[in-house]
Amino acid sequence: MKKAGMAFMISLCCLPATPAMAQIGGGSCSASNLNGTYSLTLSGRGISAAGSFTGSLQAEGTATFDGQSNVTLSGTSNTNLATGKPFTYSGTYTLPSNCYGTVTLTQGSTATFALIVYSSGGSFTMTGSDATYVYSASGGNTIPACGTATLSGPYSYDTTGFTLSGTAQNGVADEAGVLQFDGQGNVTAAYTVTSSGASPAALTAKGTYSVTAACLGSANLTDSAGRSNSLNFVVTGAYGQTAALIEANSQFIRTGTAHSAFTNPTESIGNVASYAVNSTPPGSVFVLFGVNTATKPVSATSVPLPTTLLTTSVTVNGENAHLFYADTGQIDAQMPWDIPGNTVASVIVKNGTSTSNAAAVYIPATGTPGISVYGNNRAVVVNKDNVTVNGPASPAAVGDEVVVYFTGGGPVQTAGTLVSGAAAPLSLSPLTGAYGLTVGGIKATVDYMGLTPGGIGLYQANFVVPPVAAAGAYPVVITIAGQASNAPVMNVSLH
Repeated sequence: MKKAGMAFMISLCCLPATPAMAQIGGGSCSASNLNGTYSLTLSGRGISAAGSFTGSLQAEGTATFDGQSNVTLSGTSNTNLATGKPFTYSGTYTLPSNCYGTVTLTQGSTATFALIVYSSGGSFTMTGSDATYVYSASGGNTIPACGTATLSGPYSYDTTGFTLSGTAQNGVADEAGVLQFDGQGNVTAAYTVTSSGASPAALTAKGTYSVTAACLGSANLTDSAGRSNSLNFVVTGAYGQTAALIEANSQFIRTGTAHSAFTNPTESIGNVASYAVNSTPPGSVFVLFGVNTATKPVSATSVPLPTTLLTTSVTVNGENAHLFYADTGQIDAQMPWDIPGNTVASVIVKNGTSTSNAAAVYIPATGTPGISVYGNNRAVVVNKDNVTVNGPASPAAVGDEVVVYFTGGGPVQTAGTLVSGAAAPLSLSPLTGAYGLTVGGIKATVDYMGLTPGGIGLYQANFVVPPVAAAGAYPVVITIAGQASNAPVMNVSLH
């Protein structure tokens, strides 16, 4: 018996370890996956001990995770008892490797949530409860740089919620329509409300709104029935093209979402060379697309550049921008040198007596290069003779020093003052940030990268063509302060 038992113990100790489950892709979670500020949509339902529905909470705001274990939820809530109430809850969170963790609130509220994280930490959902409500919540970290102009143009929206009689919920109601923001703090609305036991009602409203740097918005509107309505937003999307919202007056509370009905105005402004959005630091050239932006095509013919072409002008934070070109659907202009970097600017077009909505544009503090392009995605590279533009019939040889032109270079070292609309100094003005250049992925030696002497908003890089393996067309990429440019091609020969 003893020998049999010993044999059994030996067989157990010597069994091979169970292998880890194989998977394609995958990964694991930890507290560091949640780090930074996320949008927050929070809903609560009050349930009595008898199981009846006693109340509701609708809230929008932000959830801030520190990447370690601490979390803060803050924003504005509406309930059947009170509307427009600010809240701040804080506590701790855990996130095991299976991405299924917990949030425990200890200040401002006492509540426990089950936490689920997805999209590699980009989004989360929660469910939980406290003494008053059973909650569900969600959020994501796609939040743009914000200002009031971030909400601009028409947004289609829909909301759902409850009608009120005093503090009692006495029905349900849905609302759908269009909010029209002018980017400058004024909003109008046209919508239909469908309530239980009543015919659909078509209404209009107008009022004012604002958006904070934290992407939290608020609006107050008076509708065509004379009622005052309050709205609260959390603005999301890469360019502010979506928003979660709550709304309320003395007769209802509702929650829902809003979406840009067309291209968000921010997406209509970009680097003139690459069209990349939010990629025009001070002094560089941007392109703006719109409707009725000029009466006909016109180009600047003098330097300094004018601030008006025909009847068209552009302002950035109220300052006149200098214009290269204007047409009925496009304007090319220089971002003024004195617009601060790492801020959100407001861009407005005037054409005669017509004034556009304002568009929000993030102004980078460092370079965001866009290489000038011609033809079929060909980089504007001038060969070593300083005359010939690089192309299939005029390649540059390995070892030649050539020049590529771009905009969006960012800060430079210069002996004099840089004046918007005027030519850059004839002396060299090199970049202050770290930079590099590759051809076909091979690092090139850069002899100069900075403003083009005598140019306006134009930069150049003088570089030596690196030793590519064979003759052909190769992508050129400039990187400044970690930001890569577009990748148009140049032609290279071996001799």
